[in-house]
Amino acid sequence: MVARCIVFLAFFTASTVSAHHSRSAFNLESSIEVEGTLIELAWRNPHAYLVVESIDASGNTVEWTFEGHSIAGLMRNGWSRIDGETLYAFSQPLESALSPRRPVAPSTDFSGTWRPILDMRQTLVGGFEPPSDWPYTEKGLAEITQFDINDDPGLDCEAYPMPRITRYPYNQRWEASGDGITITHEQADTVRNLNLAIGATLPASHVPDKNGYSIARFEEDGTLVVTTAGFAETKWGSERGVSSSDQKIVVESYRLIEDGYGLELSYSITDPEYLKESVELKRNFRLISAYEFTDEPCDKLTARRHLQFD
Repeated sequence: MVARCIVFLAFFTASTVSAHHSRSAFNLESSIEVEGTLIELAWRNPHAYLVVESIDASGNTVEWTFEGHSIAGLMRNGWSRIDGETLYAFSQPLESALSPRRPVAPSTDFSGTWRPILDMRQTLVGGFEPPSDWPYTEKGLAEITQFDINDDPGLDCEAYPMPRITRYPYNQRWEASGDGITITHEQADTVRNLNLAIGATLPASHVPDKNGYSIARFEEDGTLVVTTAGFAETKWGSERGVSSSDQKIVVESYRLIEDGYGLELSYSITDPEYLKESVELKRNFRLISAYEFTDEPCDKLTARRHLQFD
């Protein structure tokens, strides 16, 4: 099968970089066209791979390996089979994208499927090093000094812990029912249960884990405030390269905006073992039509496949 691919390529320097996770070497202003025979399509999570065999100007056979989006990311951009049409790995260019269509009804109780708002530059370039402006303790500084992106637990197919899961670049499904809200994350086996019962406290039976125990309440203005404690010490539990202790507390504030078609999140992370003071982060989401999340499991060999190109 002949596949014609128009892709963004990374131009690497002589220094060691990670082809998968260090996006600083991408030139987002330039693209090249490669035409050849598709010899492999690895339709696996966390990232799909294409291998294309082409002939260069000297008549030599050359193999190109392209790392793509996750299965969920590709499918929401129209991928299913390669049949000659032009497909995009992250997002369609403005001139090709269809006008966005709002769901039938806005959310009134936070229920719905929410997509994080981020662009290709954020996805490819930003956020692949520990935060440089956080107020680290000596223990925190010692850890980020030894940072190696290839130590990411995600490369062993471990789901992001809380609160890193709030910055996951995939969709979330919120379901409100009775005294709680259940949040299911696409591309992860993480399910969060927010306890809305009046007077709820951290149960004595709770076993500390990487996602903690979440107690929620509504403010008079409709803001949903979620306090999560009961964490276990977790490698890179607060952010990439930043571990967390059992003293961590995360406070999230969610507001419905844009008449229920948008969701605004601001949250703080407090952890005296790694941080001298709390840090504040934000993220926005938009409501999309509900659809079935993919159930393609993460493949550990595929998760580390990029290492062969380092």
